[in-house]
Amino acid sequence: MTRQELYKSMEREKIIMSDRLRKRLDQTDLSELHARWIGVLDLANEHKPLKRRADWLAKIFWNSTALTVGEDELARQEAEKKRIAEQQAELKRKKLEEELRQQLSEKKLAFWHSCSSAEQLEIAGNYSRSIGGFFQEFVEKNYLNDLANMSDNSVLMFFWSAIPPFSLAKETEVIKEAA
Repeated sequence: MTRQELYKSMEREKIIMSDRLRKRLDQTDLSELHARWIGVLDLANEHKPLKRRADWLAKIFWNSTALTVGEDELARQEAEKKRIAEQQAELKRKKLEEELRQQLSEKKLAFWHSCSSAEQLEIAGNYSRSIGGFFQEFVEKNYLNDLANMSDNSVLMFFWSAIPPFSLAKETEVIKEAA
């Protein structure tokens, strides 16, 4: 907020801008003026002076409480802006990661569909044996005999780590830039 905007705001609140007041305002640092004005308005909203509001505002303006309240309010606003910016950056990063994961999924599925049934069986069998345990038993029992009819989501869910390509070159670069 500029000095002139502050003065206009004070005039809108019907504070009489005498020469003496204007001189004192001109001598005060702009950041302090802004903090005091925010503090005064915050205090006015809280205390709600009904009579002689302009006099009350002018009187409280130079009180240290107005400065403290104004600085606290400006700090809160700055923290809120920072929090919102961080949230937006995080959302952007997550969206980018999801887009890259989708691209990688499409490439993996394209590779999977280009493989013959024997190649698919070899990829799935080797992977399930390397994992072992319950996963191996479950896949062998439910999917190895019918890989051609497996849905794309099931293929990705069970064999994500076994199907090339294993990463996108630009994926790591873009995620590093977003961080």
